[in-house]
Formats: sequence, C-alpha cells, structure tokens
Amino acid sequence: MASPSPSVLSLSALSLVLASGCTRAYLQNEGRYEFSAVDVLRDDCGLISTPDSLWDGTLSISGDVVRLDSDWRHLRLIGAFLQQGGPDDSVTFSLDGTESNAAITLGTDECIADQIAVHLEGTTQRATEFKGVMSVRVLPRVEQPSCACQLWVTYRAVQNAAPSASFP
Repeated sequence: MASPSPSVLSLSALSLVLASGCTRAYLQNEGRYEFSAVDVLRDDCGLISTPDSLWDGTLSISGDVVRLDSDWRHLRLIGAFLQQGGPDDSVTFSLDGTESNAAITLGTDECIADQIAVHLEGTTQRATEFKGVMSVRVLPRVEQPSCACQLWVTYRAVQNAAPSASFP
C-alpha cells in the first residue's frame, strides 16, 4: 500500500486547523461562582438582606453560548458572548432566564407570579472574575398587583472552585 502524498497530508492538516478555529476560546473560566452585590440600585421585592446574600451559580461555556445554573430558584439563565475579542480580552455576555406560574414570598405576601424574569450582563475582569448588572422582575397575576416588584443590582462574581467541564 502506498503512503499518502505530501499534498494529501497537507490538506488533511489544513482542514483540522480550520475546523479547530471555529470554536471560540474565552478567558472566562467555567465553574462555581460566588456573587456579591456591589450596589443595590433598587429592591422593591426585599430579595437582598445583605450584599453577600446574592445567589451563587455554576457558569458553563460552549462556543459562544453561556449558561448559568443559579442557586436561586434553580433558574437556568442562557445567553451568549456579545463582543468578539481574543482569548485574553475582556468580553461581555448577556444571560436571561424565566420561571412561570411561580409561588414566591415577598415580605409577608405569598404571591403567585405569572413570570419571574432574571437578566444578567457580565464583563470578564479576569479568568476567575466577572462583574455587571443583574435584574429580577416579578410580574404578578392581575389579582395580586401588590406583588409586582423589581431588583436591580451591580454585582461581582468570583470563582470559588476548580473549573468544570462544558455542558452537553
């Protein structure tokens, strides 16, 4: 059996290099992050008792897709990187998650929300840290207008464990 010609080997190597270039690499590590409030801009809901009471979560990255599995209400936020930068550049990402027909206690009120919506924007500071703005909107049923509220907070998230594998 004859060995492949050098041009066939070169084309095979080139196709592998080009295919591997399609996957983005970002500076941000995957894994568990601890979130703390830098500034509470608005909290009609009374969701934050202390700055350290923000919810932690696990960040996963697959290409340009970002996922945060939040400890609060076990919400999954999904989004993407917004800026095109190199692997060592700070980049911004945006995530959203919702829960429908949700029971939630706000102060002394027991509420049934048509929807709880969480939006998070983050900017990489270093591989183990990002910061940004998070908002929570509670949209109640018509019968419970007193349950309508919002939380707006600037936050800092710091990785507290070894990086985890990408999500499937």
